[in-house]
Amino acid sequence: MGISGKTSIASSIVAALCILMYIIAIALGLVRIVVNIGERRDLAERDFYDLADRATSSSVFLGFMSEAYQATIRDFLASSETLEGIIITGSSGEFAFEREAGSGIVWAGNSPRFKTGFWLSGEPLYLPLGIDGQRNVTIQAVYVIIDYDLFQKVLKTTLLMVLTALIVAFLTLLVELTLKNKAANKQSIYDQSIHDQSIYDQPIHDQSIDNKPMNYQSSPVKHEPVKPVVNRQASPKSGENEPHGLYNPRGNIGWESYTNDRLKSELHRCASFEQDLVLLTMELKDPEIIGNSTFGEFTEEAVNFFTTRDLIFGKGENGITVIIPNINLDHGLMKTEEFHSRIMTKLPQVFTGGKGKGIELCIGLSSRSGRLIEADRLMHEACIALEKAIEDPVSKIVAFKSDPEKYREFIKGNH
Repeated sequence: MGISGKTSIASSIVAALCILMYIIAIALGLVRIVVNIGERRDLAERDFYDLADRATSSSVFLGFMSEAYQATIRDFLASSETLEGIIITGSSGEFAFEREAGSGIVWAGNSPRFKTGFWLSGEPLYLPLGIDGQRNVTIQAVYVIIDYDLFQKVLKTTLLMVLTALIVAFLTLLVELTLKNKAANKQSIYDQSIHDQSIYDQPIHDQSIDNKPMNYQSSPVKHEPVKPVVNRQASPKSGENEPHGLYNPRGNIGWESYTNDRLKSELHRCASFEQDLVLLTMELKDPEIIGNSTFGEFTEEAVNFFTTRDLIFGKGENGITVIIPNINLDHGLMKTEEFHSRIMTKLPQVFTGGKGKGIELCIGLSSRSGRLIEADRLMHEACIALEKAIEDPVSKIVAFKSDPEKYREFIKGNH
């Protein structure tokens, strides 16, 4: 499993833990608030019964609704932790008391009413009072169902847990991005080294080097003669198809001899990031009517379509090989069919000949399909598919579809 796979698993685990922490934080907060609401209702009922006793007993000594009597009710209300508003109704009218002006009572003309709100109890507490000399005296009260201090503590604790989870998720994301960047940089260096090796392994002609063997006499140690560097490309005996530079002048695409090294590099990179890869091999039939100009038009259309000149290489006299990373076989087959149709449309004079005798474009393709496959093996599969396409009188696009499980068993049986 590559670095990408390991970091993805770690990220999934951390994400699951963060989500679990969110749920726990919210659940604990809700439980504490619900429990507190029940506790405050019990406390409010106790305060209300105490108030009813106080209102009844005080009327004997202070007189019902005297100034001293009303002051006693206000003092009790101020000392209560829960009660917010009180209405006492008697034969002489309705009397309202509240902790702060406008906090629990509203007035409809001369008649007081309890305010409504999510912080106040929906149904007021109610009791009749036995007051001497008064008939039908009742007392009602509303209370605050939420302890604001507790609510703030719960909110702070919940936010702290959520913030902690967010920090952990953010740090995990940073670590994952760092590891992926390191892996990408390492692969880039690896690819560059292969590219440089494919270029600089070619002999370079240097006019300043004498062709005679050289011996170093200043050292007592015997040295072997230094062989001169000879440029085979510049030699009259070398063929015109000898690779020199990045691209082959015929078609302006990569040299065929570079295909294997680049395919190895791309397979290694795709395996590291758990990506698929598709390899296309194409060949133009009836090569006797194909010239450099026609072949150049064909390769330029391929470069424009696949948009990666450095992943397109020559193949034989009249074919090309295309490496397409990060797509699967089905997607690769769709792109191949689209390219085939585009070529027929863009170059009708070449591929129809005007009389139905034009060049035939045959394409074979294969893919990595989750396998740790060698470049030679993948190329062999694509070439087999190409041969089938050439032989098939109807279908000119053939895909080599492998079974990853059977392939792994095949690999195990050969080791």
